[in-house]
This record gives sequence, structure tokens and C-alpha cells, in this order.
Amino acid sequence: MTTPEPTSLWTSLISRTGLAHGGLLAVAGLLACTPSIEDYGRELEEAVCEWQHECHAFERVRDCIDSRVIDRDPQYDYLVRAAAAGAVAYDREAAAECLDQIRERGCNADSESPEVCERVFTGKIGRNEPCLTTAECAGNAVCGFDPSCTDQCCVGACRVFADPLEIGAACSFGGVACVPEAFCDRDPVTSLPTVCTARVKAGGDCSLGQACVDDTYCDGVCKKFKEVAVDAPCGEYGVRCAEPATCNYNGSESRCKIEPTLGEPCEPGQDSCERVDTYCDSASKLCTLLPGPGQGCSESPCLPYANCINRDVLEGSGTPPSCERVPVEGEVCAQYETCLGDLQCIEGRCALPALETTPVCKVPGV
Repeated sequence: MTTPEPTSLWTSLISRTGLAHGGLLAVAGLLACTPSIEDYGRELEEAVCEWQHECHAFERVRDCIDSRVIDRDPQYDYLVRAAAAGAVAYDREAAAECLDQIRERGCNADSESPEVCERVFTGKIGRNEPCLTTAECAGNAVCGFDPSCTDQCCVGACRVFADPLEIGAACSFGGVACVPEAFCDRDPVTSLPTVCTARVKAGGDCSLGQACVDDTYCDGVCKKFKEVAVDAPCGEYGVRCAEPATCNYNGSESRCKIEPTLGEPCEPGQDSCERVDTYCDSASKLCTLLPGPGQGCSESPCLPYANCINRDVLEGSGTPPSCERVPVEGEVCAQYETCLGDLQCIEGRCALPALETTPVCKVPGV
């Protein structure tokens, strides 16, 4: 049975959309603009759309809002009712900061989901107490269910993960993990797991598979990484680039480089530009915005709200491939044609799919 997981839905959608900037509010402003739990879904959608528009995933913020289902997901209704029943705590200040940090996220490919968004909803149900979703469980517990139950509103219980094993405790390679500063050692004769053992410091032996402490690597003995600066060679084992540089393996020699951003010089075929909405243009040798509607796309893909169409192949027009805008809500679409965002081509028009009817589950224990 698949059970609703509102918390994972409402946090993962932030990280999976990937793209904005703005400015953090002052504390006084933050307190004045904290969203109610009823408004959070709508404001979350708006924040995500402002962020994605800033990084050219959508041509207009309104197009994004009209093509997203963030604020109409029925699972969120359960979170609201669970909060009202005392099973979930909603932090208005964390919600406001989450919205601001979403707008602050950069357009680079490794932009991470704001940690504060994980604290908007906090479970309050204790160990072995009834639950319907993991969102209700306190700490690192999960809501476990009887696998034989097939009802949409099956009631589970909050199950707590075992604590990591301390140094000296018996361990297994597929069981409970050791504490971060330790590893599960193995018998040198049988290779079977033995006990959690402290990670080896720099200079210590690691020839039998022992794990080294952080910032070191194993080369018979644990050695500290050699950090090198921008433009320094980095292909040698045990050498790594000082952040934010990364080792660029293109060309005849590996060197530490910082990815160029929009408008900065780049080397076509070798450099990748930092922002997800840019590419290294072969003519200008600059990081350039991906082409949009009406622009050629022979060298790069289009911005996400457009498709690269080769009319010469389709119609024999003799024209090079160019970007054509993806249809938005209410616009005509052909069968199986891609519409913007979560929109679908329904009876020849792009529209949001109808919400599936789901049972209104009672909050357990209320």
C-alpha cells in the first residue's frame, strides 16, 4: 500500500525544481510576514516560481503558478488537520525563512535545498504511538504500517531507528551503522565484521581496509589531502582543489578551475558554465544564456519553457532548428504534445489534470 507522505512531498519539491534570488527580510519584517499554515502552500508555490523564473525555467512567474500543482495537493490538507489536532507542529518563522531562502537560491546546478525548510513541520507523536504519515513522528522515527492493510487510511505506529553503534560495539556490514567517527572493522583472516573501531588518523596503517578520518585518504597509510589553488594541476592521486574550485579534466592537463558564470569567458568544449540556464558559446567564448523562443538552437538546448524544433526535418522548410515556446495553460496543444510544467494536453488544450478523489483520513488518536 502507498501511504501519503506530505513532509517528503513538501520538502523534496523544493530540491527537485532546482533554480532565484531576492533578499532576506530583516527579523522585524520576517515576524510580520510569517505565513499561516493555510497560506503556506500557496506562498511556497509562489516562492518556487519566482526562483525558477529568475533562472529562466519559466518565461513569466504567472506561467509557473498556473502550471504547478504545489498548492492544490490533497496531501497538504492532511498536514493542516494533523497540525490542528496536535500531531504536527507548524513553525511560522521557519516557514517565512524557508520561503525567503528559496528565492535566494542561486542558479548553479548544485544549489541545495534550504535546511530551514526541513523544520517547517515537526512531528510530535512519540515512539509506538499511532500515525498516518512519517510527518507526525517525532525525531528520526518513521511511520510503520502493517503490510497486510490495504486501506488508504491505514493507521501505523511511529518506529524509532536504532542509535549508531559506539566504538567497541559488535557490528555487521549490512546492519546498524557505527558512529561517524568509527567504521565496522573486519577480521584480517576471515574478513568477517568484528566491532566498531575508531577511524585511523593521518600516518596510521590502512592497508587492510581500515577507514581513515575525514580529510585524509588511504595509500597504504592514511595521508592528508594536498589542497591546491585555482589553475594548479590536480590530476595526481591525493590532490584536491580548494573550494570552490573543482578539478577540470578536459584538455591535456587537469587543473583546478572555478566554473565561469553568465558573461564570463569560457572555453567551448572544455568549460561548463556555472548556471543551469547558460552554455559556453563557441562564437563569443562567453557563458551565454540558453536560447529562447525564436532563437536558433543548433549549438545548445533551449531554455526549459521552449523546445528545439527542426522544421526542415518536419516540413522541408530549409530553416535551421529554432526554439519554440511550450504551450501554457489554455493554449492549443496536439495529442501527446508536452505542455508547460504539470499541465497536460486534455481535449486539445493545456490544462491541469483533475485531482483524484482521495478519502479524508481521520488523524489517529484524535
